Amino acid sequence: MYDERPGFYEEKLFSMHQISIFEILLGRVQKKRMVVRRRVYQRPIKLKFVSGETHYYKGTSYLLNVIYRNGFPKIVVQGDGHIDLYVREGSTTEQREKVMTEWYRKQLKQELPSLIAKWEEVIGVKIKEYNVKQMKTRWGTCNVSARRIWINLELAKKPEHCLEYLVVHEMVHLLERKHNAHFKSQMDKFIPQWRTYRKELKL
Repeated sequence: MYDERPGFYEEKLFSMHQISIFEILLGRVQKKRMVVRRRVYQRPIKLKFVSGETHYYKGTSYLLNVIYRNGFPKIVVQGDGHIDLYVREGSTTEQREKVMTEWYRKQLKQELPSLIAKWEEVIGVKIKEYNVKQMKTRWGTCNVSARRIWINLELAKKPEHCLEYLVVHEMVHLLERKHNAHFKSQMDKFIPQWRTYRKELKL
């Protein structure tokens, strides 16, 4: 969706429409009901970051295994479908959440340089700055004038092709500011299946 602030463009996480009584009476609410259900499904579950909870990384679900020990906190992804979270005894939910959040941020920051470098060469643009932050209503943003992109921290939990799609999406805005036919033709050129990935992020 286009953000009217100069130089900013964004990909919305989801949309929400109001349903009027007139639309209900006219029987034109099927599509909007689907959107409402999608919004409810997207509501985040309040996690406690305790053993047995399901957490996601790169599109795969893992059971969290909290291990209490002295020393610095760390996270290890195990091949048996577990994520080990090492923290001190007596740690709070907020402290455990912070460890996980910073770990997700670190993983994205490790992946982004090579991903951006790859697509800079393909697309023929140059990114001056990029960063990762928590965003509630968008997957990414691009400041065209500053040649800066921001990536949503939540993408660390999504399949890798979703992250790549989003990076390309924001970088293509350096070629075309609006989500018009030219923008879509560029996306078709670089990632032909981009519409499938966009739908995946909106589910």
